[in-house]
Amino acid sequence: MTLSGAQAGKSSEAQAGKTALLAAFFVREVMCALDAAGIQEVIRLGPLTPVRHAPAEVAGILNLRGRIVTVLDLGLRLGYPPAVPTGETRIFIVEDGNEFIGLLVDRVDEVVEVESGGWQRPPANTPPGQEGFFQGVCRMGDRVIGVLDPARICASRVQ
Repeated sequence: MTLSGAQAGKSSEAQAGKTALLAAFFVREVMCALDAAGIQEVIRLGPLTPVRHAPAEVAGILNLRGRIVTVLDLGLRLGYPPAVPTGETRIFIVEDGNEFIGLLVDRVDEVVEVESGGWQRPPANTPPGQEGFFQGVCRMGDRVIGVLDPARICASRVQ
């Protein structure tokens, strides 16, 4: 099936106007976001069970309604110092295959709507080792938000 010129124009216009909902949060003082559609839920930080001999990025595990969730310190994953938990610390639950993974963040900001096509590549000065974790960056007013790819974060974790 082929599209006529008018139909093709409408299709590209629809793509240009497409938006995405991003759940924005802070990792240390860096504003990041995940596509809200890929987030199972956001929970408060509670007690975590340590995992002996696990990599430093594994903050621990928790039982979430009968499912064991491995919690990763997202800051350590991105090359920052370890998290210092506060009352604002949250865990974003994402699914990686058949496993739930928790991403520990310092504080939640807001859910923002951005144009999907308005994303740019991560800047050239992104520290080595971090660039692979970002889908891109986008602007929200005067703020720049790094959009993370949870599949890449989970896929590259140490097993």
